[in-house]
Formats: sequence, C-alpha cells, structure tokens
Amino acid sequence: MGVAMPPRDEQDYEQRRLQIIDGALAAFSDKGFDGASNKDIAQAAKIASPALIYHYFKDKLDLLHQLLVARMPLLRLIDDAQSLLEEPPEVALPLLAEQMLKAYLQWPAMAILKLVLAESVRNPRVAEMVNEVGPGRGLRLLATYLERQMECGHLRRMDPHVAARSFVGPLMAYILTREIFQQPESIAITPEAMARSATEIFLRGMRVED
Repeated sequence: MGVAMPPRDEQDYEQRRLQIIDGALAAFSDKGFDGASNKDIAQAAKIASPALIYHYFKDKLDLLHQLLVARMPLLRLIDDAQSLLEEPPEVALPLLAEQMLKAYLQWPAMAILKLVLAESVRNPRVAEMVNEVGPGRGLRLLATYLERQMECGHLRRMDPHVAARSFVGPLMAYILTREIFQQPESIAITPEAMARSATEIFLRGMRVED
C-alpha cells in the first residue's frame, strides 16, 4: 500500500508557506532583516498581497525563525544527532564533524549563515532567537555528550562547554575561510579531510592518560 498523501488543502498551505519563506530569504539577503518590508517579501515570494504573510506567520521574527527551521540543514542535523551521540567518541565525533561540514555546504545554508551573522550583530532579538534555535542548542547537546563520555572514562575531564567549543571551533573556521573569505588553501581541503583531521587532533588532546 502507498503512503497516504496529506489533503490537498494542507499541501497547498505548506507550498505557499515555503514560497513565502524562500521569498523572505531573498528579501532579507538583499535588504537585511529590518530593511526588508512586507511588500519586498511578497514581491520576492510572488504573492499578491503582503497581508497574506500574516496568515502563515505571527510576525517577521517568526518568519525568520521558520526560515531557519525549514531551510537550514544544520538544524536537522541537531535534531537527528541524538542517536549518533549514543556511539563512542571515536565513532560519533568524526561522523558528526563530516555531517556538520556537509550541512553547511548544502543550499541555502551559506546564504542563511551570512544573513544571520550580519543581522545578529545589528539586532539583539535576532541574535537571541538564532542562538536558541541553532548554536546554543547544538553546543549544549554536544557538551552533554562530552560530559557523559568523560564520566565513562572515555575522555579526560575538563569543562565540557570548553571542550564542545574546542571541537566545533576549527570546523567553523574552515567554513568561514572557505565559503566567506574564499581562501584558496581552505578551498583545496575537502570537507572529509577537514573533518577527519580536526577530529583526530581533538581526540588526541582529550585522550585519557594512562
């Protein structure tokens, strides 16, 4: 038996919601979060009335929130990471690093990253929302995992929040220097090679001494 399809009205609703989300990404990228008007978003989304936006979203911040949830692959990785983090560090961390880098290289992750970096500097409300949806949640999950591995004796003891940032830091530096600054040296490094080397260095530093 085939999988039951949602009712046509639900399909139409979701299609229109994603249409507005993609229009918002274009408008926010072009004019900024505060600078983009509802009219700009409606034009980019190819919908007739700006007022229609509020049928799908509470306000512009909610629209940005839903944009991140719908179109940022890294957030799906955070949601799916729980089963991966049941594995030992030698298994979980290389896979997590590689999946993180590949998520950033999927469309439209870099456009969203550039948008939220710029807007978070200018707008504390945006920064708070973005942090809670993505970086803050991801780092807390990773720190909890690393602390559990320290308690099991698999990793040496230290502040798990420092350890989480020590793991993620080199990966983010790679993304920024490759995708934003377009450094040839970073472009020449494959995501797989970067994930493998960064994880190896981290695990060597976290190894329990005999």
